[in-house]
Amino acid sequence: MLCYSPRWHISALARLGNGKRVKKRQERAKQVEKVLRDEAKDAPMRIIFTSGDPLSINIEAFLRVVSPSAGRPQTIIGIGSTWQLHHQARALNLPLPKLKLINQLDEATESGLFWLDPWPECPEKDAKALSEEDRGKMALMALEAVPPSSSCPLAVLTAPINKKSAALAGFKHPGQTEFFENLWKTPAVMMLAGPKLRVALATNHLRLQEVPSAITQEILAKKIAVAHASAKRLFGMESPRIAVCGLNPHCSDGGLFGDEESRIISPAITQSKSANINVSGPFPADTVFHRAFHGEFDVVLAMYHDQGLGPLKTVHFDEAVNISMGLPFLRVSPDHGPASDLYLTGRASLKSFDTALTLCQQWLRHGRDY
Repeated sequence: MLCYSPRWHISALARLGNGKRVKKRQERAKQVEKVLRDEAKDAPMRIIFTSGDPLSINIEAFLRVVSPSAGRPQTIIGIGSTWQLHHQARALNLPLPKLKLINQLDEATESGLFWLDPWPECPEKDAKALSEEDRGKMALMALEAVPPSSSCPLAVLTAPINKKSAALAGFKHPGQTEFFENLWKTPAVMMLAGPKLRVALATNHLRLQEVPSAITQEILAKKIAVAHASAKRLFGMESPRIAVCGLNPHCSDGGLFGDEESRIISPAITQSKSANINVSGPFPADTVFHRAFHGEFDVVLAMYHDQGLGPLKTVHFDEAVNISMGLPFLRVSPDHGPASDLYLTGRASLKSFDTALTLCQQWLRHGRDY
């Protein structure tokens, strides 16, 4: 089944000629766009699951959460070691789902459950017996199988990786967010979202001493705009209320220990307001998350990683998801690491995986109206 995106196929006919010819070409362009949009609505939703580090709860999550949801009108493609899939299903005493093994992503041309093994020659060992480098290679090869573009509606659910193992295998990025920025050639905004608190980040994986120089008015204005647009699309908010954190304690207390709030952050907020974005701040980080948790704000933009993720994980550790906003396709991940200590125990909480999968499905359904 071919898949189309009207956004990427709007005809150039309407840009040529003048007078009656222009009108006819405009009408023809609208007809073509309608046909392509209708075709796209008939196409199955495509969700890709990358299996991440094998010494983890990732395969268990695929077996318990992801595979049971397969069926019309969605195509779910798991990417990872076939041997690990079978081995861990047996060890967990879980039934192996009915799936079709494929060698290329484009073989998944219909709804259903598929599995692609990017490294069929991988060592056939329990994950605890694998070297760190081999574990990292499995995770890296699963990520590298994700396509750089797609004409089908696409969401990618990435299971957690072990960054040390991935680095030993040649992973060159601070995290998976940066990997997808490079793959899809678009800067992303990292958001962690739970039922009552949603936190976006102005900077991602940086040393703390590098944060002040990485924050500029232009960057903050772009992050605010992406957070605004993504919250509307992902969560159905008509006018999301965005609160912006200060960088320094108490927002510098009027310049006593820093001036980033007055020199950079406030001008970015003013600029964003002029674009009809419902944004306010800067607010001290020691109180703004409490206010957001109790419903005053829909999204908080934090200036650095631990400023935002500490509060978020305190209240939503088991159920939050990591969203890479602003990319051409959705990338979402559970908000935790591989949980290697829970490997094959059957005791892991899979709430975050379940929430991530639901978000993929909602995003794809809503995206068909764009």
